[in-house]
Amino acid sequence: MDPLLIALFAAAALGGTALIAFAVRAGARAKEAQRQMADRNGWHFDFTPASGGRGSETVISDPREGWTLTLYARSGSAGSSSGSGSSVRWSMYEDPGARIPQGMAVLGPDIPEKTAAMADKMIGLMGGDIGRWLLDKMTGGLGEEAQGLRSLDSDGPGHLMASGGAETSLDAVRFAPELNNARAGKNEAQQPLVMRGPFGLRVRVGHLLRKPQDIEEFVALGRALSDNLKG
Repeated sequence: MDPLLIALFAAAALGGTALIAFAVRAGARAKEAQRQMADRNGWHFDFTPASGGRGSETVISDPREGWTLTLYARSGSAGSSSGSGSSVRWSMYEDPGARIPQGMAVLGPDIPEKTAAMADKMIGLMGGDIGRWLLDKMTGGLGEEAQGLRSLDSDGPGHLMASGGAETSLDAVRFAPELNNARAGKNEAQQPLVMRGPFGLRVRVGHLLRKPQDIEEFVALGRALSDNLKG
């Protein structure tokens, strides 16, 4: 082989190795910054690296207040042999202390009426595995519990869906300034999804929170909404 080609291949390999090493170091620094932030606030911090097709999971919690924040990331190559090769990233605050005895309500970003009607039709007609998959994607893994969701024709910001008995369970947070501020300037995919059911309160975004400041602001949002619901 031409010595020049060998040199080029070697340089490319070394460059790729350097990029991987840089990414690993950057990731470690980000996790350490998150850990220090948690320590400053008196929160627990636990990180589980990706393994066996499952993504990495960071769990930040406050046992005194009872809430948990989960940051989940799976790369596009994980689990690709089973057809689940797309990247998955989400962040979710959960407070079981805001639970309701039955039903479920979901408050998301404003969507056009036609889109809402189509979502209702799909949820109502697409039973079985496809219906559960659709609801899992929307609610972050609550397909079975969310089967009775239907859009509500009610005034207020955001699009509200609920199942029987939970129609008013998110009234206390629908006009919350903290939630409106969290939506401002963001597209529909970036805005938080608020859920309430027997599991408590969940506030979810479909991306990974990385910066300590962003994490603290998201926790502050969850705590404010939870306080509103608990009265």
